Amino acid sequence: MNIVKAKLMNFHNRLKSTFWKSLAIVIVLLIAGPELLISMELMALVELIGASTFVIAYLSGIKLFLVSCQRKFINFERYSVMFIPSWRQIKSMPGLALHMPPERTLIQLLFTTIYLGLSLAIIK
Repeated sequence: MNIVKAKLMNFHNRLKSTFWKSLAIVIVLLIAGPELLISMELMALVELIGASTFVIAYLSGIKLFLVSCQRKFINFERYSVMFIPSWRQIKSMPGLALHMPPERTLIQLLFTTIYLGLSLAIIK
């Protein structure tokens, strides 16, 4: 009789701990909600297509951002005498490298450096 009672108590304790664990899982799912499911889907996606493809997707976004920055820069420098020679032209005439720097950007960089230098000198 004692053995049966001990087994029943052991079974009751297991049910009780399983109930609390299940309740904890349900609470986490309700609080975390869609974020938890999205993270599980992203992990499955990484497992399915591989980490390299996942990284390439992010790098393509960065490349698109840099291309838009380059277009804005070229649009900003369209009134200067900015000449971008090819590598073959630079190899044949190295002096062309002196004509490559964008004028407006260099002048802004010079003025910014002077402004920051004077500001730091005044602060000290």
